[in-house]
Amino acid sequence: MSCVETGVNKVEDFHLLKKELENITSQMQNLVIRLQTLEEKYLAQQEALYVISEFASDWEYWQDENGNYKYVSPSCESVTGYKPEDFYAERDILKSIIAEEHWSRWQDHSHTLKEDDRVEPLEFEIITKEGERKWIHHVCRTVTDSEGKNFGIRGSNRDITDIKSLQAKLRHVAGHDPLTGLPNRSLFLEHLQQNMKQANRQKSKFAVAFIDLDGFKEINDEYGHDAGDLVLKRVAGDLTELTRENDIIARFGGDEFVALFQVNEHEETKKIKQRIFDYIETEIVCYNYDIIISYSVGMAVYPDEGTTPDALLKYADTAMYAMKVKNKAQRKKTREQ
Repeated sequence: MSCVETGVNKVEDFHLLKKELENITSQMQNLVIRLQTLEEKYLAQQEALYVISEFASDWEYWQDENGNYKYVSPSCESVTGYKPEDFYAERDILKSIIAEEHWSRWQDHSHTLKEDDRVEPLEFEIITKEGERKWIHHVCRTVTDSEGKNFGIRGSNRDITDIKSLQAKLRHVAGHDPLTGLPNRSLFLEHLQQNMKQANRQKSKFAVAFIDLDGFKEINDEYGHDAGDLVLKRVAGDLTELTRENDIIARFGGDEFVALFQVNEHEETKKIKQRIFDYIETEIVCYNYDIIISYSVGMAVYPDEGTTPDALLKYADTAMYAMKVKNKAQRKKTREQ
């Protein structure tokens, strides 16, 4: 091979190598552009996740398959009083946060999806770092990758304390008389049914009392409805004072009250009736008037005088009405004298 041919070959090899380097450089540049694009997308996604999770009011978290916290949103501090770092440092921290009486509820709940691809939500109380009790609505589920590998648990907790408080207020309104604050007819009947079941189990007794004001219409007519309302509230307060822990006083409507008293023997009803007369004042000062009131009481003992709500209440009502007739005759006799 001549020197000329050798030189030509070297030039061709140089051009080939140069072209190959240019191709590699171009590929590298394209790869860099792709990487830059991916980085920009990643940063944009990271920023979006930051905005969503870091500023969310719900307390979000992710635990790996071993129970270690991989992520806890900053909102956990406003909900629990504890910082994310506290969760990262102690994976069992929930045991000291969830109220003791609700811990078994937490342990028993499942992260497994149901047939409808939902996880049953859970409600429980926590005790914050400052000692405040809060209600939490909790949802969670097991998370997996595209191949089904377990990535742990993703959970979300929402503070529903205000909602629970509102629900309690609504339940109270639904079951209580707005004027006196006493349980109403509906709530009393619920308690009556429960006491019947308990008495059947324990072979025990209880007494139901009907308490009705005598001549209440005359009070409204003579002194006005405001005075009548004041009388009802005063009587309700007096009746409340005489009740024990397991006794119940309710307003059935109008000037009619009903009570449930725990008793051991039938003879105790005499003492209870006397306590009622001792506690309810018969003279009420209202708008510079001295309003004199009287009332009638009828009592029935379960199961001696009735084994159903209707039978028991009817017996007490009949006994009350008999006393009312007697009181009315006595008042008439007093006026005639």
